[in-house]
Amino acid sequence: MQVQAYINGILPRSDFALETGSALLKGRETKENFERILEKETQNLISIQETSGLNYITDGQLFWHDFLRPIAQALSLHSENSNADENPVTRQIYTNTFYRKPLILQKIKNPKKPLISKDFFDIIPKNKRKAILPSPFSLVYLSDGMHRNENGTLNEDVFAELLVDAALALNEEAKRLEKDSDVSFIQFNEPCMCYANEAENFFDDINNALEAAVNGLKAITSLHLYNGDASKFFPQILKFPVKRIGIDAYSTDLSKFANNSFKKFLELGIVNSKNSLIEEPEAIAEYGKQVLKKINPEGLALVPNRPLELVPQHIAIEKIKSLAKGAELLN
Repeated sequence: MQVQAYINGILPRSDFALETGSALLKGRETKENFERILEKETQNLISIQETSGLNYITDGQLFWHDFLRPIAQALSLHSENSNADENPVTRQIYTNTFYRKPLILQKIKNPKKPLISKDFFDIIPKNKRKAILPSPFSLVYLSDGMHRNENGTLNEDVFAELLVDAALALNEEAKRLEKDSDVSFIQFNEPCMCYANEAENFFDDINNALEAAVNGLKAITSLHLYNGDASKFFPQILKFPVKRIGIDAYSTDLSKFANNSFKKFLELGIVNSKNSLIEEPEAIAEYGKQVLKKINPEGLALVPNRPLELVPQHIAIEKIKSLAKGAELLN
């Protein structure tokens, strides 16, 4: 078995890009110059992933602003006569970063335009192109709107319907990425299942939504769970219709996966995206070796425990290099 390595979400912008973005908001910088900086950094981060030897490469999502914004914009998940950039600012789960909360006021329809840009896929080798989308559950759960009662609780029937609507829209985008950009890996990020108490009540609905999201795809598909202990859904998560399951090794009780019972490809979140400590490749390889021995998954990829957006860019780059080197040592 070849142990793989790759990243799984938004990468951080450099301090220079952050300062330029702040100046843009204050009217002291042009949008064109800001986007040129992001374009250059995107190209650099793609090059770093490739030269480090990662098995799959993303564009780093530097243009996304937050992990739901382009999706919300393309699906018009905002108030009438408004846009996704004007949605309310909301704190991300367990972090000091924020996102613009989408607003679902009507049935989610299949998109008439792409949800995300394909601008940088052509500079990634064809067999390594990876795209990252939110899961149907996280997209709807992290939104406000018609599926919320006045007290903020979920209207279960409406929520379940919207899960399928979101899944169909995401499936349409995934098929477009496969066809138009030769993307060979589609990852669905799931920051909410392990965090939200309501997730257990919707397990069958989540499974049905994932079925719709991956329907007809030839690409590798994965669901990366973070912000909590994924073992509480074991072994049910093995039934999910994705080819790979990602977990946060720092918050998941891996002992529950022992005794050779993890019959799926495992994405092991072994690099901690919540602090600036650079993991030693030797330690990464040793931990991966223990997981292979005790859990014996059908396949193994070493990944960050969640998107690396929470650390400075230079730290994220070093973590990427350590991750790749750890996989190399383990192989």
